[in-house]
Amino acid sequence: MLILAVDTSGGVCSAAVLNGNCILSESYINAGRTHSETIGPMIDFCLSCLGRSVRDIDLFACAAGPGSFTGLRIGTGMIKAFAHASGKPAVGINTLDALARNVRGADETVCPVIDARRGEVYTAAYKNGKRISEYKAAPLDVVLEELKGAPALFLGDAALKYNDKITAAGYAAAHEGVILQRAGSVGLEAYDMYQNGKVSDAFRLEPFYLRETQAERVLAEREGQ
Repeated sequence: MLILAVDTSGGVCSAAVLNGNCILSESYINAGRTHSETIGPMIDFCLSCLGRSVRDIDLFACAAGPGSFTGLRIGTGMIKAFAHASGKPAVGINTLDALARNVRGADETVCPVIDARRGEVYTAAYKNGKRISEYKAAPLDVVLEELKGAPALFLGDAALKYNDKITAAGYAAAHEGVILQRAGSVGLEAYDMYQNGKVSDAFRLEPFYLRETQAERVLAEREGQ
């Protein structure tokens, strides 16, 4: 089963092609370029290296959020278009689940943290490959307090941004090679969901923002006046 996966949820832009749970090709850019300009050529590169085309893909997957609102719309929009045009299934993977997949097998509690701005991070906690908390947006200080000193491993762009605070609290950050989003992990999560019959289609695939967009916040503020 061939899977095309993309992750445009943060500063990193990544694409990958998998055969089941085997990553065949993967492309990764962390250079601050616009994802709408880079993700298409990256997909073409991953496919051409294998002598394949989009027509050969059996399942389309994307990081559906939380993350950058603009980035999420780029990734989900492209995957929805591919799935709709081909009539093939699609699946949106929670970005935190995919990040945690980068370090599956870690003994510590795994804490992916994505910069949510406004002094908050998107996060959840994982143990032995399973999510053990709700998805939420919260200040990093709250996340650190909730761990109560238990061994924990942090990853995600907020783990880089707040590395000094995390290490000062006695926790560790993941290795640089796996600390940020990877489309390969999105694809692995997608294959697990396919195996469990949890795939969808282009019409039901939507971004998972976790909290309201800026436009929604502005509207709520106006209505509250």
